[in-house]
Amino acid sequence: MVRRLTVLAVVICLLVGISAFSMSLKYLGSFDPPRNGWTFNGINVGGISGLTLASDGSFYAVCDDKGSNVDPPGLLYKLNIDVDETGIHGVNVVGVVHLKTTDGGSYAPNSIDAEDVLWTPTGFIVCSERDQDNNPWIRQFSHDGGFLSSIPVPEKFVPAFDGDKQVRGVRTNLSFEASALTPDYATLFVMNEEALVQDGDVATPTAGTPVRMIEYDMSGGTPVEKAEYVYITEPMFAAPPEGKSGDNGVPGMVYVGHITSQFDLIVMERSYVSGAGNQIGLFGVKFDDSTNVMGIDALADPNNPHTLSILEKTPLLIISDNKDLTQVDFDPDNMEAISLGPQLPNGDYTLIIGSDNNFNPKYQRNVFAAFEIVPDK
Repeated sequence: MVRRLTVLAVVICLLVGISAFSMSLKYLGSFDPPRNGWTFNGINVGGISGLTLASDGSFYAVCDDKGSNVDPPGLLYKLNIDVDETGIHGVNVVGVVHLKTTDGGSYAPNSIDAEDVLWTPTGFIVCSERDQDNNPWIRQFSHDGGFLSSIPVPEKFVPAFDGDKQVRGVRTNLSFEASALTPDYATLFVMNEEALVQDGDVATPTAGTPVRMIEYDMSGGTPVEKAEYVYITEPMFAAPPEGKSGDNGVPGMVYVGHITSQFDLIVMERSYVSGAGNQIGLFGVKFDDSTNVMGIDALADPNNPHTLSILEKTPLLIISDNKDLTQVDFDPDNMEAISLGPQLPNGDYTLIIGSDNNFNPKYQRNVFAAFEIVPDK
């Protein structure tokens, strides 16, 4: 009996130690670029849906406008973001990159809905949520925007219909929003925003939505799908009024396995509820090979039920318009972009998130917020 109590005491001490020294996010500050009239060489700036850090310390942001406010669509902004341990002191556009189609031309209106971008030594990886046929794609481009190659999208993600009823694939406007790369550029992760039609329902005030994350092996000449994982979001943070709407999904993620032993990814969830506003959740995620569901075509097939393992997630930070829920004194907006930032003088990395204003300055704004990633000790 004494021995069992002693062991229990040691376990409790270890758990307390883990809790005390776990990775955390420290809010540093935010910066609001011009709400109206933000331009670069006559090009409108906004619709920022993805963000990535280049090797020279600059950032690239992808614009998700489909041609209404930038012409042609398929645009990357090169940004200088002035960030240090006291916050963000400026965000300036210093260049643009126009992405090209497979035949070297410009994208036509509504043929691209670019939602995330990743810098690599050879160019960029860009995810589009939908083309003119509502099909998602992942493509590689050179640093000057030229098309290089397509990354294969598994068939289960491609929309299919039985008459007017969708029976498979990503839902419209709820497709590839989030992507991440390992520092050696050998592994790519891509996640859809909310559940595939055959995998379950979208988020509600009482339940989250199961989203799939694809893992690609990028180490060879041709990208190869290696695994798929299931990540379940939180429910919407509030119930919308009758006749109104809300959602919660995954708009971004970033790899942090080289920074902390606790997590492989930081996943950002974004919820908007009419009448309640915005809430952003940042979660640490650790991989487990036993959770691979690549061989399962439909997670919610009533004729073929499955017992599934899902990715383990740990809440790191909640940023909310609900003052009783928020853990940070920062007014969130439609936050969609997330990226690692430069290291601080103490060696800790920064994390930067940015908003998509949808070129709707009356109700939404461009805003960037910075955090210090304080690793586990």
